[in-house]
Amino acid sequence: MRILQSFLLHFLTAAAGLLVFNAVILGSPQEEMSVKEAIAALQARIDRQDKQIEALMQTVASQQQVIDRIRRRPGPAAVQTVSTNPAAVAEALPADTAPEPAQPASAGELAVVEALQQQQNTVIDDLTKKVEAATANIAGFRLSGDFRFRADVQARSSNAVAGPLQNIRSRYRVRFNLDKDFEPKFRFHLQLSTAPPATQTTNDQDFGAMAIKHPFSIAEAYLDFHPTSRVSLRGGRMEEAFADNMRLLWDDDVRFNGFQQVANVPLQSKVFKNIEFRAGEYFLSNPNVQILAANSPFVAAGYQPGQKVRDANLFHPGVIVTGDLGMRWSHQAIADIQLYRNQNQIQLSSTAAGFPVVINNTIGFMLSAPPSAVGNATTTPGGAIYTAGRYQIARLAYRIQDRGLKFGQREMPLFFDFQVARNAGTHAQRDAMMASVNLGAVRQLGDVRFLYQYAIKDANSIIAQFTDDDLGTGVTTNIAVHAIRFDLGLSRSLQWQNLLFLQNERRPNNPAQNFFVPLQRGANLTYRYLGQLSFSF
Repeated sequence: MRILQSFLLHFLTAAAGLLVFNAVILGSPQEEMSVKEAIAALQARIDRQDKQIEALMQTVASQQQVIDRIRRRPGPAAVQTVSTNPAAVAEALPADTAPEPAQPASAGELAVVEALQQQQNTVIDDLTKKVEAATANIAGFRLSGDFRFRADVQARSSNAVAGPLQNIRSRYRVRFNLDKDFEPKFRFHLQLSTAPPATQTTNDQDFGAMAIKHPFSIAEAYLDFHPTSRVSLRGGRMEEAFADNMRLLWDDDVRFNGFQQVANVPLQSKVFKNIEFRAGEYFLSNPNVQILAANSPFVAAGYQPGQKVRDANLFHPGVIVTGDLGMRWSHQAIADIQLYRNQNQIQLSSTAAGFPVVINNTIGFMLSAPPSAVGNATTTPGGAIYTAGRYQIARLAYRIQDRGLKFGQREMPLFFDFQVARNAGTHAQRDAMMASVNLGAVRQLGDVRFLYQYAIKDANSIIAQFTDDDLGTGVTTNIAVHAIRFDLGLSRSLQWQNLLFLQNERRPNNPAQNFFVPLQRGANLTYRYLGQLSFSF
């Protein structure tokens, strides 16, 4: 059995070497080593691994002979543990392999057998990890990714306020990550993902379009410069600086173009051990309009003819303070503020007349429809001007977490998370909040996770185009939602995830206040269920 395992390891090692060889041969001509040097290096590496495997096979064969001989002897009913240091092992082993009369195996000999088997397993496990690391790290590039297969159900019955909603579909998402460290202080990251081009809040692709192939595009691409372990500067396309996958501020698939800065400062306190300063500056549009024409769609967003149309931007500074509360509990507090400039361009991009001049001129090809995520109040029904004069969103968040409750042999992390946000740029319908409780985390087979959340997002509180579109089915603000989640680990890399959302609308239209929302209070309860298999590699 051990020899068969060694043979399989030999085969896997050769296959890994072949994959590395192909990756180098087909790689970029800008690699530092030549093809010839790469082949020589790979051949030397394979030769070294062959010698290691050959030596391992010889060791396993000799040890197996000893184990078989000892096992043929009748053993005692009870075995006492003995010393397994090298001297004791050498003393217990026979001097040669000549046949011996059948004698009862001693406790010491049986302990030696167990020690040898443990040694074999350790060596084999170490070699397996080396082979896996070699296949996952090609020419300095670290490869990873995930695949998600989802069943998505959205349902709402009709009444006098809103029509019916019934959309039952299958969806999938594929993401592929490529990371490389070059020089001691630089890191490059690239993520390719499936994604419908006209939707910025999801990378999921619907089962549909007959047999037409879905697009694969750049979801993330950035360069990270870290001059010290406590400072990081980043530029490119990336996740938002304060993204936390909790569904209040951001959808977990939203990525922005721009810059980020992070700096950590240790504190002389056990309760608060570290303070982290974060900031993000993101470019949302590039109108490139020096003198606005009277018939331009930008006029519908409140811009004056004859003037320059400037970019829409987001600036997001804040701090995170972390610390410990005794031996088991930790906590963190967050304070940040989102400052939008020329925010009406975001709403304009979601209108039929506006997306060609806000989006199409930047991405370089023509979308057939505007991005679908909406929900904020506008001054006219379906208009391009937000009811809120400005979006200046201040947020406070606090989380307290137990390092791991024990249920049998399993650790079940427990945390409570509270977040509140207010748009200081308006005076009505401007608040958002979320309360969450989580028990468990999925890391291997049999692990479970339970999560409950309750969230409110008023119509003027958060930019609807960027916040979560699962919590807010159809409309992402002017909602109150109960969310329930259950995850089960099917293996170390595979999870079965279940999410249920129950959504009601918060406010009706109010023409006297120039307040119009896409879906009004009084619509029937909206249900959404997501059942998905999530595989990571």
